[in-house]
Amino acid sequence: MSCIILSFVGKQDPFSDKNNTEGSIISLVKYLTQQQQPIKRIILLYTTDTASGAADTQTWLTTELHLSPDSLQLIPVDAALSNDPVNLLLAAQAARSGIEQAQPYLDPTDTLEFNASSGTPVMKSAWSILQAAGYAPRSHVWQVRNPQEMQSQQDRVFQTDVSTLKDEFDLKVMQQQIQDYNYSGALVTLQQSNLQRPTIAALLDYGYYRLAMDFDQAFSAVNTIPDVDPQWIQAIAPLRQKDPRSLLQEAYFNALIRLKTRKYADFLVGLFKLQEQLLYYLVQGKLGLAISGKPSEQAQSWATIRQVDQGQLYQFLQAYRLPRGSGLYLDRSISRYVLQAIVEYHPQFATVLPLIQTLNQYCDLRNESVHGFVGVSAIENEAYLTATLNKLMQQTCGIPKLSPFDRLNQTLCDRLTP
Repeated sequence: MSCIILSFVGKQDPFSDKNNTEGSIISLVKYLTQQQQPIKRIILLYTTDTASGAADTQTWLTTELHLSPDSLQLIPVDAALSNDPVNLLLAAQAARSGIEQAQPYLDPTDTLEFNASSGTPVMKSAWSILQAAGYAPRSHVWQVRNPQEMQSQQDRVFQTDVSTLKDEFDLKVMQQQIQDYNYSGALVTLQQSNLQRPTIAALLDYGYYRLAMDFDQAFSAVNTIPDVDPQWIQAIAPLRQKDPRSLLQEAYFNALIRLKTRKYADFLVGLFKLQEQLLYYLVQGKLGLAISGKPSEQAQSWATIRQVDQGQLYQFLQAYRLPRGSGLYLDRSISRYVLQAIVEYHPQFATVLPLIQTLNQYCDLRNESVHGFVGVSAIENEAYLTATLNKLMQQTCGIPKLSPFDRLNQTLCDRLTP
């Protein structure tokens, strides 16, 4: 692991006549060398007033400290900063340019070492500001004390990192992203922070894939991480096995997240699928009718329907009329309206039927959105819809009190909190 040193050049570099001692650049280089820290490159930023000092510092480093001339890079700052060396924004821009100059030479394990003791006060501050803002995740900020003002117990060269501030910023951003169920965004923030932990990264991947209903990938994300609570693997076992009741519960919580995050068009698509699969659950699971919506199984499905109650169900479907007055399309693929009519035929579903019918207007809105390029910026009677949906799920397949995604969010935030 090597390092690259970046510093503005001050009027006390390379040697201070005022203090009769070496300036902060030379002092920092000596200190890091004594700490057995390999120095890959030194980048010095100078104004018109410190150009000669920069040249002298370069000479000092090559002749006195025997550094390779090829490892030294002198960069003049923008004329605006030379003319206004107390402008913090210009100083920060110059420091950021220096960091960009260092990037091509950085290996993944290398660090940037910032000298915050040379230059004007704003130039010294620029390094800490950029570190806190996240421009240099693997970096250290160094201060060099005035030897005439040092206490006996104090070190002349010491770190003043403010990376903890960035950690606090990153933590707040990730916590909000997690609460918004933005697991992929939180993972990017985590990877660019100092808070990286394999277990948190794995759980964020798990949340992303589970929300996408890719349960095999969710399993793979956490299966090899020893510190992951087994509950998360156990929770998706029935989902991976295509258990109908578990899939309905998952689709329900998934739809609520789309609604909560105001992804209304996605919510309507999810609601359409949820209603359709719920009807299949009632017809197949509760009634035991082996019918399918697959075109390849269409003939067998209708043959099964014709046999129910000596053909009375089929006669009911023939006479059935939708709210708009049209009949059902029989002997075609099984539609959600056919499924709904079958449910209506059976009196044991009398209490849930009105709840299912309430969803129809929202499913029709989904069709308009998907097929007619109609935007959806709000859901009418949203509270009523969610209450209806909750009641329907409770009466048909049951749902846990707390969403698995909210439990996951709590786990992630607890692990992130220091």
